[in-house]
Amino acid sequence: MQGPNPFSGIKTYTDYRHLWLLTALVILLQIAVSAGVTLLERHFGVSLGTFGGFLPALLVTGYISWAVLAGMGVSWRGALADWRARAGRDLALALLYFAGYAVLLAGIAAALYAGYYFLGDRLAAAMHPLDVRNTAENMALYKAAVSARPSFLLALLSACVVAPAVEETFFRRIVYTTIRLKNGFWASAFWSGLLFALFHGEGAPIIFPVGVYLAWVYERERRLSLNILLHALINVSMMSLKVLIK
Repeated sequence: MQGPNPFSGIKTYTDYRHLWLLTALVILLQIAVSAGVTLLERHFGVSLGTFGGFLPALLVTGYISWAVLAGMGVSWRGALADWRARAGRDLALALLYFAGYAVLLAGIAAALYAGYYFLGDRLAAAMHPLDVRNTAENMALYKAAVSARPSFLLALLSACVVAPAVEETFFRRIVYTTIRLKNGFWASAFWSGLLFALFHGEGAPIIFPVGVYLAWVYERERRLSLNILLHALINVSMMSLKVLIK
């Protein structure tokens, strides 16, 4: 994928300084909003859960991302009209690319099994923080699901609707395209995928190849709506596994 740049002329940042300033702003606001939500949860004695508690930070990130693009001249009204007109095709392609994601997931699982076989306790120690977090999330989601708690609906809204729209807009539409204007596909996919992975904390090593795959899909199709649908399918499958594997 080193031919003519498919994103030439696209409305995005033309220099990295603005991109890194935006990224720093997003990080600071996410920390501030998440801290505020935590304080409110403690004050009122409630828990929104990991996914539900992160919803306000996602909404802030989404608003900033969409406002930045609108300021560059992107017509969200026109984009939404186009998305509705081609929704069927986008969904069909998203399902097709989801099959590719399933293959990628199988490859990640095989790599982890091989790593445990050859590295044993060393890899187990490195993966321990992620295992602990996943176990806690899985159990919390399972309990919320079987008791039909509002926190489960918040988790579904956050992970399967808001997160795909916000993350694809920020990481693919802004970060990836900005880097891609001056670099080839693989360098752009690597750096945008790495940033995408780092935003997910302990899960970064597993999330990184998914970020690269999403960049590859965006490079091929250049449709944000398709990427959002694919990301939503990925998160739905992830949430389903978390509830089933408690």
